[in-house]
Amino acid sequence: MKRFFKDRHNIASIVLVLVFAVIVYQLANLQLVQGENYFTQSQVFNLRSRTILAERGNIVDRYGVPIAVNSTSYYLMLMNTGRPSDELNDMVSKLVKILEKNGDKYNNIFSKYLSEKPVKFGSMLANSKDRIKVLKNATGYNFTDLNQDSDPEEIYEYFRDTIFKIDTDKYKEPEIYKIMALRFLILSNNPVVAESINEKTVAEIEERTDEFPGAIVDLVPSRKYIDAEYAAHLIGYVRTIDENELASRADEGYKPDDIIGKSGIELTAEGYLRGTNGYRRIQIDENGKTKTISEEAVKPGSDVVLTIDMRLQKVAMESLEKNIQLIRQKPQSRNFKDADAGAAVAIDVNTGEVLALASYPSYDPSIFLAGPEDKAAQKAIENLFDPKNTARPAFNRTIAGTYTPGSTFKPMVGLAGLEEKKVNPYDKYFDKGYEIYDGLLLGSIEYRTYKSGLGWVNMIQAIQKSCNPYFYNLGVKVGIDNIDKWATKFGLGQKTGIDLLGESKGILASKAYKKTYSPYIFGSADTAQSSIGQFDNSFTPIQLANYCATIANGGKHFKPHIIKRVVKYDGSIVTETKPEYELLPVKKENMKIIQEGMIAVANSEDRGGTAANAFNELLPIKVAGKTGTAETESTNQTKSSNALFICYAPADKPQIAVAVVVEKGVLGAYTAPIAKDILKAYFDNNGSNIEDIAIKSEIVELTK
Repeated sequence: MKRFFKDRHNIASIVLVLVFAVIVYQLANLQLVQGENYFTQSQVFNLRSRTILAERGNIVDRYGVPIAVNSTSYYLMLMNTGRPSDELNDMVSKLVKILEKNGDKYNNIFSKYLSEKPVKFGSMLANSKDRIKVLKNATGYNFTDLNQDSDPEEIYEYFRDTIFKIDTDKYKEPEIYKIMALRFLILSNNPVVAESINEKTVAEIEERTDEFPGAIVDLVPSRKYIDAEYAAHLIGYVRTIDENELASRADEGYKPDDIIGKSGIELTAEGYLRGTNGYRRIQIDENGKTKTISEEAVKPGSDVVLTIDMRLQKVAMESLEKNIQLIRQKPQSRNFKDADAGAAVAIDVNTGEVLALASYPSYDPSIFLAGPEDKAAQKAIENLFDPKNTARPAFNRTIAGTYTPGSTFKPMVGLAGLEEKKVNPYDKYFDKGYEIYDGLLLGSIEYRTYKSGLGWVNMIQAIQKSCNPYFYNLGVKVGIDNIDKWATKFGLGQKTGIDLLGESKGILASKAYKKTYSPYIFGSADTAQSSIGQFDNSFTPIQLANYCATIANGGKHFKPHIIKRVVKYDGSIVTETKPEYELLPVKKENMKIIQEGMIAVANSEDRGGTAANAFNELLPIKVAGKTGTAETESTNQTKSSNALFICYAPADKPQIAVAVVVEKGVLGAYTAPIAKDILKAYFDNNGSNIEDIAIKSEIVELTK
């Protein structure tokens, strides 16, 4: 034995074994005995990173009038302080009681996974092929003893007993579920417990801070809409990002609770409006007190300035509502009193800027800001998209609605005839009330009513009095191919490219289109009917307004736009939309003939214009326009015809073009008052009001 200890190698080996044994003991003590304690301490004293939400950019009209802005509200957040489950359960139970007492709602994303008793799978688990993976991804927790076949009750009990360790003797349903809902927020690293809490809740929590370690009350930006119901379809709305959007935008830094633009400008300009979140590094002590260590500032989103004039927008919406009600009361034999919806578009003819984009009926985008607990808001949202809701208030009729243009198409056919040299505009045509093509008698309103026509008319008079037989005859001479060629140049049956998603292309009657649904050739009768804006023709209000603007400005076909500029939070301009147009190869003398015909429509010198009486109040501003009445059924026995009107003003030096459509509005002339209201508001508010123009006109007359 002595010899053994005298050997230095043996002594060294013993020392090494003892040292190794001490190390193993310490590791075992740290990991197994004191592991949970040290883990708790590491959580308590660890630095945490909190996201500071960036303000979304504002949306304002061309004059800076706010439409979508930001307000701040109190949010209750709960940071994980590593407290034992019994203390944490007691704390969140108290928080729930304070919130409920003061009428505040807490966030319940737990309901997406499991419902309250009776327990059922929520939307995140109901159709999932790997529920355990979904739960693990949401919480970071390993769900041992559970599998895909585990039923809702089993998973519910696992959360209650194993993860959250809720004392079922101390707490009963529904309090247990409420505790689980808040604990789930903490577990899933979602610190926002409640949004927009009231001041009573704030005061009570701050007075009792010792009872709520890790609870933080913070001011957070939130979206606010001002008079947006007048412009809901163009502004759009925001809502919490959904699973598909989150997956497709994973590289853009979106989080599950972020809001995102869903439609309108909120969607189109999402990249500009969305700001960059900041971050705050905080330390939580053993009492749950927080201390800011460092901070990275937020970068607010950019403001979007629209081309829209909100004053004009409101007038358009109010006039649509008012006149639709008046149309329903008109004592007209073919009025089934069913007018119920419409659209109005106003465009600056010299820039392509959209001044008004009104779709009626509308809705309040604010309902989308409400949480799932707001049952009234959720019901209103469901109603918006309910297929049984024939009013379709969420449908943007201005860019997505397509309508047979009726006689508003006649100026286009007239111009095609002039450009193709198929007609002399001053040649007289005798309107006997009808034309016959392919064995089909195509009559006029006068023929159906009086069994006669308008007699001798030239092109200007045919536009003025909306003479169907004249355009039947002219259209057949010009041919459908030539009509299509010129209509395409003016953007009819084509997307305008406006900076809003959801635009419809519409339909331009043509041989090619007819082949898609019929084996028969495109005959003369088809061409004749197409020439008065019937048959397959179907255009959007934005197309009609832009077509009218192109006539007004002499052939500059602009790309309509609704975003004027984007301004960064520091005042610098991010982007500014420049007018884009194509100069159409139209002869000035031909365009002048069409303009004269449209001027005759809206002026009452000989009482011959189909919309002459509507614009007496605007004199001496001359308006050029064209009415349109489009059948909704082949016999018109159960529904009124759609009513349309396009116009521009002043006729001698155009500034603004307007297109109006009223679904089942009976007669085109009935929609002219809507256009008149828009024009009057425009000139009253545009630095050159009606009175000023009247004075200038009198001065000009005196100097002649």
